[in-house]
Amino acid sequence: MTVAIPPLSLRNVSRSFGSFQAVADVSEDFGPDELNCIIGPNGAGKSTLLNMICGTLSVSSGSIHFGDVSLGGMPGEKIANLGIARKFQVPSVFPSLTVMENFHVSAANDLSQDGLDRILDTVNLHADSQTPAAELPHGKKQWLEIGMALSMRPKVLLLDEPTAGLSADETRATAEFLRTLKGRVTVVVIEHDMAFVRDLKARTIVLHHGKVIASGSFADIERNDLVRDVYLGRK
Repeated sequence: MTVAIPPLSLRNVSRSFGSFQAVADVSEDFGPDELNCIIGPNGAGKSTLLNMICGTLSVSSGSIHFGDVSLGGMPGEKIANLGIARKFQVPSVFPSLTVMENFHVSAANDLSQDGLDRILDTVNLHADSQTPAAELPHGKKQWLEIGMALSMRPKVLLLDEPTAGLSADETRATAEFLRTLKGRVTVVVIEHDMAFVRDLKARTIVLHHGKVIASGSFADIERNDLVRDVYLGRK
């Protein structure tokens, strides 16, 4: 039986560093029925927003709820135990362990070998299962860390620039396997590569100076004059 995934809800979330407001009054709902992508210029507040969701940073004002559970003041470890997993921009894997051994380190206790094999297939690493992580090219290290996050059986997967350093083919493959997660896990991605965002076919949220200036399909975002002026450009 499929377990219902509660929504991740942000209400008037703000974060200030002294007089600088990095995130300003963001209200959004994220669920497994759609992929979610956050874009915007450098310094727009994207990573700060993810850091507040996973507990790395506290919220200055507003609230974050996962279903009926308030994440306010909750340490990152407890937030992770609720099923919220975070992948950072730079891969963090165990280089001396094989791909499969990395998965065994991160995997939930109740995840079977069949479950691990399915994740290997999802992230295109089945042929590399016995390869030491140190020998993987950068793109496959990115996939390995996404797979390790998935092996934790998360309800929410937060990804910070998962295509950084990937080739065009690897970027397309990443969008392809992330699309297969739709409906199974809530995915929130920060990304700069607009070709990837287009391929992802995600609900796209645009941040600028910490504020949401647009939200909708990527096709709508591309046609938005304000977004084109402040971020995408007029080409």
